[in-house]
Amino acid sequence: MDGIQNKILPIATKIGNQRFLVALRDSFIGTMPVVMTGSIAILINAFLVDIPSQFNLENITAMFQWWVDINSLVFKGSISVVALLFIYCLGVNIAKIYNIDTLSSGLVALSAFIISIGNSMTSTYSLTNTGNADLSSLFKGIDGITVTGNNLNVTITGLLPGAQINSNGYFTAIIVGFLSSIVFCKLMGKNWTIKLPETVPPAIAKPFLSIIPALVSLYIVGVITYFFSQITGSLLIDWIYRVLQTPLLGLSQSFFAVVLVAVLTQFFWFFGIHGGNVMAPIMEGVFGVALLANLEAFQNNEPIPYVWTSASYGSYVWYATLGLLIAIFWFSKNGHYKEVAKLGVAPCLFNIGEPVMYGLPTVLNPLLFIPFILCPAVMSSVAYLATDLGWVSPVTQNVTWVMPPVLYGFFSTGFDWRAIVLSLVNLTLATLIYLPFVKMADKEAV
Repeated sequence: MDGIQNKILPIATKIGNQRFLVALRDSFIGTMPVVMTGSIAILINAFLVDIPSQFNLENITAMFQWWVDINSLVFKGSISVVALLFIYCLGVNIAKIYNIDTLSSGLVALSAFIISIGNSMTSTYSLTNTGNADLSSLFKGIDGITVTGNNLNVTITGLLPGAQINSNGYFTAIIVGFLSSIVFCKLMGKNWTIKLPETVPPAIAKPFLSIIPALVSLYIVGVITYFFSQITGSLLIDWIYRVLQTPLLGLSQSFFAVVLVAVLTQFFWFFGIHGGNVMAPIMEGVFGVALLANLEAFQNNEPIPYVWTSASYGSYVWYATLGLLIAIFWFSKNGHYKEVAKLGVAPCLFNIGEPVMYGLPTVLNPLLFIPFILCPAVMSSVAYLATDLGWVSPVTQNVTWVMPPVLYGFFSTGFDWRAIVLSLVNLTLATLIYLPFVKMADKEAV
């Protein structure tokens, strides 16, 4: 334990406190009010559309169609534009690091992301030309439409492609957001600004001070985007999605990656370091993106692309402490353990484990180190395999983190009753894993 504390924990502490990673974490958290609202809208639609369709009660859907349509509008204004929400938050949080005007930095980051999207999108449609018509002459003179053989190429300008401002644009938003905001803040710090008389009111002076840094920052992104497109024939955002985001999301779906993240998060918690904060860039930047992709696929009735998401941990893993409390109530004769369990059971039912972690404690408790690490490994393994084998639906809903265990899995999978069974199985496994170690604690107390 001393060796781990001396060698590994300082590294974990530096990671958890690294200012740019903190800005990244806070930016994901900053989008939560809007993202959660969109998630609730989709969850309500599952009640109004999906469940009635399973029991041939379509008349319920027809009765509440107005509500379904409103929920769809809320979804379009939240999760469908999540990359725009995120990059504004990122610009604001990076400005906080440099003590620069946050509003200007957020707007610069947002503008830079729009620049990186490009100014047009092209879709190709294959036409069946049974009449041997001259398609090129048929569409001659129509702006934005060209014909190659039987392929109809439609190019639209002046629109924001929906497929690039949702979760697909996250990685581009991270890269472009850091680049544009850091350049802007650095230039502001070097006073590359328009000098105005002191008599000018601050509300007017502040935007003018930002003009030159914003101009340089946005032109840098514009030049990169233009020449990248000219050289590669591909938009920067499409290339990042294809080369970086898709492979990384694919790697995150491996059994080893899922279990490793669970173990590392719990490992840091054991030493009193907030594991969620340390692992937030991975948890939200990778598994959080997978959750949003699943949510969009669920909304559009498309195949669910990812087996495991950030909400999967909340559904099947993070309530392991509740298994410890059950083991204490079931067997322990340790008065201290029982009192802490009584006080901690209500918070644990809403996924608040700190009273037990610091009151029992499980933090820096050598007797409980093994089950504290083993439980998330076993629970994530069982849940991943059950989902991968199709025994339970993948997690597609972003449920609030205070949702009680068992119900969490039920709601997050879009009301799959098998998620209740899986949650109870994992809770039983956690209890059985903790049980012998609770007995050991009793012997030590005696």
